[in-house]
Amino acid sequence: MKMEVARGLIERGCVKLSPQDPFLYASGLKGPIYCDNRLILSHVSFRDKIIHYFLEIIKNFTTQGDLIGGVATAGIPYASFISDRSKRPMIYIRPKAKEHGRKNQIEGDFKPHQSVILIEDLVNQGSSLADATNALVAAGLTSSQCLCIVDYQMPDAKKRLNELSLSLYSLTDFDHLVEAALEMKLIDSVGKKLLIDWQTEPKEWSKLF
Repeated sequence: MKMEVARGLIERGCVKLSPQDPFLYASGLKGPIYCDNRLILSHVSFRDKIIHYFLEIIKNFTTQGDLIGGVATAGIPYASFISDRSKRPMIYIRPKAKEHGRKNQIEGDFKPHQSVILIEDLVNQGSSLADATNALVAAGLTSSQCLCIVDYQMPDAKKRLNELSLSLYSLTDFDHLVEAALEMKLIDSVGKKLLIDWQTEPKEWSKLF
């Protein structure tokens, strides 16, 4: 599954790798990989495959949560598909509470003590998952599981997930993306090393460019 999804993401332009000419991220750091999983939504057969894999993971590897929770914004459409096909209620979690209306951070109908399976598109440093989990706790909800399309397998994310007692299930990850790109001759051994160096120390790596 992980290699199949990695190849599919690269083939559809969702993942771009550029070790020698890195991308500028919103954080101000630079990195050799750019992932836009929103493009999956426009590729129906591949999108169906992604949702199928999500449902298989929920069926076989997770406890059955009461709610499906989309992490805004990119996790929301996948949570919607999963909720619809599994016939489970859905909520979604904003990065912060609205400043108008009811000032909700969590949208949807829920009750205290319900459990939530979080859905995210990409896990990089894990900060959005920490924000979402904290919002759930503040609302009296619980979550111990998250599903994502891509996990960059970053050291800081692993630390955050451990602190949150959150199990992460990914359809693919950094290691498989790199191997798929090497197999497809999009990078060479030098490019692979640059990618791995970035993953190990992203802040220090960014300073080189």
